[in-house]
Formats: sequence, structure tokens, C-alpha cells
Amino acid sequence: MNQNSGEHYHGQHAAKRSPIPMIVAAVVALGLIVALAVGVWSVLKFGGESARPAGSASASKSTSTKSPESDGKTVETVKEHHGNSPDCPDTDCISMLVNGDLLFHEGLWEHFAGANTSATDGTAFNFDPLFEPMKKYIRASDIAVCEFETPIAQRGGPYSAYPIFNIPPEVADAARNVGYQACTHATNHSWDQGADGIARLWDTLEADGIAQTGSYKTEADSFKPLVIDSPTGGGKLGLITGTVSLNGMTADQDWQVDRLRESSDPNHESDIQKAVTKAKKAREQGADVVAIAMHSVQEYLDYADSWQVSEAHELADTGAFDVIYGAGCHCAQPIEKYNNTWIVYGLGNAVTVTSHIPGNETNNQGVTARIQFAGKKGVAGSWRVSRIDWLPTANMRQGEYRWCPISSDHPDGTCWSESEDETQRQRISNVIYSLGADANVVHEWNLTAEQQAKQQAAQQGDQQSAQTGE
Repeated sequence: MNQNSGEHYHGQHAAKRSPIPMIVAAVVALGLIVALAVGVWSVLKFGGESARPAGSASASKSTSTKSPESDGKTVETVKEHHGNSPDCPDTDCISMLVNGDLLFHEGLWEHFAGANTSATDGTAFNFDPLFEPMKKYIRASDIAVCEFETPIAQRGGPYSAYPIFNIPPEVADAARNVGYQACTHATNHSWDQGADGIARLWDTLEADGIAQTGSYKTEADSFKPLVIDSPTGGGKLGLITGTVSLNGMTADQDWQVDRLRESSDPNHESDIQKAVTKAKKAREQGADVVAIAMHSVQEYLDYADSWQVSEAHELADTGAFDVIYGAGCHCAQPIEKYNNTWIVYGLGNAVTVTSHIPGNETNNQGVTARIQFAGKKGVAGSWRVSRIDWLPTANMRQGEYRWCPISSDHPDGTCWSESEDETQRQRISNVIYSLGADANVVHEWNLTAEQQAKQQAAQQGDQQSAQTGE
């Protein structure tokens, strides 16, 4: 009865056009006007920036902060440059890929000869297939640096190999094509062809667009540090180098080749000081991190020799360098952290002819390392080495000369055989960690797993973007 009466009661008031619905509508309309006004004010105050999805897989992203003291002013966004290597632990990261000597003997270059080895148009040799497998690792880094062991001939030759090298200049062309941005060339063979050989190498690398340091055409160039902008925007890398030996030869001028002579040499201290001075100049020119490459001369050792240890430790003690790495022994050598500085003693050979001499088998192997620096661009003291990924490599793949990774994931299949690959991978691993390198920082490079993780992150980012309507 009461329910029915209530229905009747409300029906009667509806028939008489009760003012309540009109009041409700007015309140709703007023609310919409207020909400719209607040929205417009927010756009004017904060620039209307929408939230970004978490877990972005991009190499460079932006974040913003809003200060209560901004007084209505737009706060500039902070750009993050995580680079191409994974797991950047700070605002910015730079990853540098380095590997050992480009060591060419006739038994290697003859496999890549063109129809006319006297051609002067760049077709005498084609070394692209030799380097091609390296490309995917270079693309997973920010800056790739090669080590030119020897001078190069003029185009068309004549060429020569051990003991006085004069190798085909098409090697430099292949280095460009695979993606090296820079090369060092202070080695025990730098003076094999005198000043002319240095000039040819310098001019060819320059023509190929490859930055360089180590041996010089002019005295002015010898005092200039090499500073490289990371293409992913993370900061700038300074690169210094030096060799302990010129195989008993003497350059016309001491400035023509960067040196790091042993402690018994009267020029030792000046060599160290020159390297430190160039490192300081690099930082003055904006370098966030500085690396130095040491070229040794004792060969086929699976440990660091006395010069390597003393020289690296002395360089580390200066505090001028963020990382020290080396080549020249034609063998893989340990990684060490000394006085808060990481040292990669020996990277072996990147590419070379196969040695069948007993005891020299390490010549046929090498290590490619990706060194990741993390910090804040332009902020001195914020940078450190956050990870080192090492990759064991072979100089052949299934009987053909190819740079070939022998890592656990075997991205290119077997290089020699499954058993030989595993034997050498394990041997190199034992050498790498023989000085107690922290496995939390120093990892074997598993590119397959890394690429899978990036793909998953990209897919998650796409899904989040779809959900948020971006």
C-alpha cells in the first residue's frame, strides 16, 4: 500500500514538472564547466604532458619533474640515453666495443683477392665477408674501436707481410663497412713503413670516415686527444693509446708514434705524462669517460706480462682513465679490477691467418669486449664501468676465414667443431677470470638471450602503448 502510494505520489509530482530534475541538470552542467576549466589550467601550467609507459625499451627517453617552486613555469625534461647495451643503471650509458689486432698475412688476404690485385679503385680485395659476422655485435654497442696492427700499402700494392708489413688498404674499407667508428694504431709495427706508411694509414682511415689515434702525420695531431660522440647520445668517449715497442726501430720524431715505454726506459715518465695530459685535454673537450689502449710485445701468454701489469697499474694510479685495455700478445688474457679501475689485459686477434706452430694456437683466437660506462652526461665523477661483456672468438668458420663467435649461444653455429669450440671457450673463460674478475660485472656475452629480452621488452611496450591509447 505504502509502496503503491509512493509510486503514485512521485507520478503526480512528475506530471506537475517538479524543479528537482532541473536543479540536478544545472549542477551537472556546472560540474562539467569546472572540470573543463581545470583541464585548461593544467595544460597551461604543465604543458599537458602525458605519462609515459614504464619499461620503455628505447635507447633514449625523457622523464620530467615538476617542482612546487616552479611558479607556473615549464620544467625542462631530463633526457635519458641508455644506449644499445642492456640494463643501463643510470641516466646515461656509453658502450664501447673493442677487440684485438687486425693482423693480416698473405695466407689470409689471398682468400679475398679480386680479379686484379693491382687495382687502385678499391676492388683489389674484398674483406667484407671476413668481417660481416661481427656486424650484429657492433650494432649492439654504441662505439666500435679496432686495432690496426700494421701500416697499409698504397692502393694496388706492393704488399708485404711478416716481418715488415704493408697490407692491402682494402682492410680499412672493410673496417668502415662493418661499422667501426674509430681505430687505434700505436703498435710494434707502426714504423714498418716509416712516415710514409703512417701517412697512408692515416689518409685511408680519414677517407673512410674512421676516427683514429696512435701514429701521426703531424706533430700537432699527436697532441690532440681523440674524443668521440656516442651516436646514441649518451656522452663522449676519449681514447688514448701507446705501444711499448717499435721492434727495435726508431721513429724519425718521437711524436710520430704514441709510446708507453717500460719503466727502465728514460722516456717512461714522459710517456705516462703525455698520456695523462691527453686524457685531461679529452675531458676538457667534454669527454665523460676516457679509455687507454696498451700494445704489448710479448706473445702467446695466457697471463699478463710484467710490463703489462706495471704499466697498467701505474696508469690506473693516475686516476686519469676509466678503463685500460690491451692487445699485442695475440692471445686472450685476464680481466682485473685494480684500484677501482678495470683492466682488460689482452684481446688476442680479431682476424688473422691460422697458425699451426705448436704453442701458438692462441693466435687463432680472440676476445671481443663490450665495456659499458654508466653515469650522467656532463657530470664529472658520476661515471663508472657498469658491465663488461666478453665474447670468445675464432678466426675461422667451418674451414673458411671468418670472424666467428664461439660463445655458449653459438649464434653462427660451430666455428671449428662443437668439441673444439667448447674447449677453447672454456679455456678463455678460465683465463678471463684468473685474476678474480667479478662475475656480476664481467659476463660472457650471450647476444641471443640479449636480443630475445629486447624483443620481449619491445612487445610489452607496444602492449602498454595500446592500452594507454598512445
